[in-house]
Amino acid sequence: MSRIKNTRRLLSWAWIHFLDLTGAFSWVRRRIAASAGVLVLTFHRVLDDSEFDESDSPAGMIVRRRTFENLLAYLKEHFEIIVLSGDQPVWEPEGDRIRMALTFDDGWADTFQLAYPLARQYGVSFSLFVCPGLAGLPSPFWPETIGRAWKAASKSLEAGAVFSAICGHSGLSAERWSNGGDLQGFLSSVKELPAKDRDLLVDQLRVFAHEYGTDKKISDLEATMTWENTRALSLTGMQIGSHTQHHEILTRIPLNQAKREIGESKTDIESHLGISCRMCAYPNGSWSPSIRDLVEQRGYSQAFSNKPGIWTKRTDPFIIPRVNVWEGSLTNSSGNFSSKLFAYSVLWRAYRGR
Repeated sequence: MSRIKNTRRLLSWAWIHFLDLTGAFSWVRRRIAASAGVLVLTFHRVLDDSEFDESDSPAGMIVRRRTFENLLAYLKEHFEIIVLSGDQPVWEPEGDRIRMALTFDDGWADTFQLAYPLARQYGVSFSLFVCPGLAGLPSPFWPETIGRAWKAASKSLEAGAVFSAICGHSGLSAERWSNGGDLQGFLSSVKELPAKDRDLLVDQLRVFAHEYGTDKKISDLEATMTWENTRALSLTGMQIGSHTQHHEILTRIPLNQAKREIGESKTDIESHLGISCRMCAYPNGSWSPSIRDLVEQRGYSQAFSNKPGIWTKRTDPFIIPRVNVWEGSLTNSSGNFSSKLFAYSVLWRAYRGR
């Protein structure tokens, strides 16, 4: 498994260096700038090194603190950072710099504790999409529960067998749990389950993680920010939007429930913060024509997906593309920020997905 991963990593870096040497990245930069569009970046969590290793969140959700700081410095030097407001951007901007907007999903406590101070230090504002029904809770998202169970499954053959049996009852194959298996792939399979089946599986794995894990108490590490935190961000110019009430994947629940998730979150944000909530981000980036229409009907002016692309004046304002950013999309094999990898992970992917 590790040999395959190393081979893929080497091939990826060879491809990135080839694109850089042939001038492909420079060409893409010019094309994106000429489009007068905006690239929207999606972040989830920013953690210190010790927390990075301890967290149960999937790797694709986390950026190390030092990497995030290096990225902010790079963005300030080479790009124009704009603030989302719910209004359309100016489509005839001055200058030739690519415009970027930063967004954070979920409302993790570390967004307030680590990401926000760094952003303020570099004079950068971001938009935050929160789930009002999960505010101020210790570990409210199910991927972290599965992450803890995944770790527990690797502790013994018995634990692995029990984990596989639990997942098998839900029609999922969990044979890849050992030897650094594909947690992200497993999570993708869980996302495809109907919400009721997923919740039953998560409840069973929560019990399993407690019985076969290290009995580690769920600490503040996996907590979401409080309303006081969110209000403080709002008062300093950070824009607050909805990520639905409970982070349900809207395409996996009944339409009436989706309508409540979309509407109640907007109402709660406006009630708690005294602002107009005009922006929404689809959990998991999942939407459908019916979901898109519900968001528009509820009074939002913009909604964001998680599919890479360029936001231009021709873009449907309720299907605005975003590029997910995580540690592996920003750093080289030495763990240092790489502008070449950023060009590939963000600029190249956005242009290809336009």
